[in-house]
Amino acid sequence: MLFGCVTTNQAIERKNYFPWENDTGYTQVVKNNNTLYISGITSEKISFESQVDDIYINIKKILSDYNVGTDAIVKEVIFTTDIEKLKSAIPIRKAHFDGKYPSASWVEVKRLWSESHFLEVEVVVVLP
Repeated sequence: MLFGCVTTNQAIERKNYFPWENDTGYTQVVKNNNTLYISGITSEKISFESQVDDIYINIKKILSDYNVGTDAIVKEVIFTTDIEKLKSAIPIRKAHFDGKYPSASWVEVKRLWSESHFLEVEVVVVLP
């Protein structure tokens, strides 16, 4: 009996959304087969609550480029400088999901890239 493996020619696609990504040395979205890896999304809005809303609006804009919604998100990681404010903002976050929530990890950190950022959200998405 002979065993072997099938090799497929898979291409990794990268898509930048902001001009400073190349300067910093990363890509906002990487697609490998039917999986999207979306780098941490931040916001420059003034309040914690408005940053939460703005981040998920931007994630949904990226997802629309791939013709999917937030129900395609299978993993979410949130880094925040204030876990208690994140807990109080759960209703704002939940409003962006249609009751189909991803696996999630929420981590409090000392600070993010910019001192004006209260949170950063990265997600993994499975495309149909």
